Amino acid sequence: MEVSLLSLVMGSITSATIGAAARLGVADALEDGPATGAELAKTVGADPDALESLMRAVTALGVFARDEEGRYTNSPLSEQLRTDHPESIRHLTSLLCGLYAQAASGGLTQAVKTGTSVMPHAFGVSLYEYLEKDAETARIFDLAMQDWARPIGAVLAEHVPFENVRTVVDVGGGNGALLKAILSAHPHLKGVCVDRPDTCRRAEAGLRASGNEDLIERLSYQPSDILREVPEGGDLYIIKNVLHDWSSESGVRILSNIRKAMCAGADTGSTSKLLVIDPLKEHDSGAAFRNVIKMVVGEPNTLERSEADIRREAAEAGLQVLSITPCPADLSVAECVVAESA
Repeated sequence: MEVSLLSLVMGSITSATIGAAARLGVADALEDGPATGAELAKTVGADPDALESLMRAVTALGVFARDEEGRYTNSPLSEQLRTDHPESIRHLTSLLCGLYAQAASGGLTQAVKTGTSVMPHAFGVSLYEYLEKDAETARIFDLAMQDWARPIGAVLAEHVPFENVRTVVDVGGGNGALLKAILSAHPHLKGVCVDRPDTCRRAEAGLRASGNEDLIERLSYQPSDILREVPEGGDLYIIKNVLHDWSSESGVRILSNIRKAMCAGADTGSTSKLLVIDPLKEHDSGAAFRNVIKMVVGEPNTLERSEADIRREAAEAGLQVLSITPCPADLSVAECVVAESA
């Protein structure tokens, strides 16, 4: 199929249009059935004429649909923009089409010239500094990471042997979506979610508000700067979609801190393992664009890692990679143990 340059350039407008529909919650508003543009506008709190223009655009893209009476409905694509859909990417769409797109449009050219991260050029601060100042964007970011974690969480819960595991520590685990999937499937487990203080604070409040007494009892949040230290006490450590946002030097530092935490249990007879879950060149169909996303929000000098890179960084951190397995969502799982020479 022939693609024109203009159609590619217009992609930013297309992305912004879908992102606005996601942010407004249009798919949720249509969950109970068709609605006119005016009815939708009232439900989502928008200007009727402006929303009509937006809906005509997203319908033309096939993201939503329109019935014979001119009412808007969800389509197979827009169903994934529903908050309660099992494969929802509503908040991930809001993040990618919102903050990330704004940052790229405002600072990508300068970042490419200088080889630095986009965020400081676009907003004057790093991603995490920005999130600390913008509570609503921080909330969307947490939920977007949940959307990203959901598919791999189900895979791990089903395929990883947890019989001899008591405590799982998720390093950089966001709001704990991955651990929630694992703990829900394995009632004997406890989980510790490690992340920045503000992320842990929001996540803990959200968990308590959920009223899920079982998870409240078994899931805890521990603020930590993973470049400095990682909590001890885990039988299984997981780090998912974290390393690709950091340079090789920082990645080795993070892995070294995890290895130190794993070694802390050696005196009690515990033999901890680590699962490094990240996109790797050999198994990542979206590597080209993922590298641009890393330029937008990651540390300078972050590039897509290969299997050889992961093995090298693990070895420098005192870890041995036992196996690397491709998984859904273009991710790979590297199973690691503490190296005998460490």
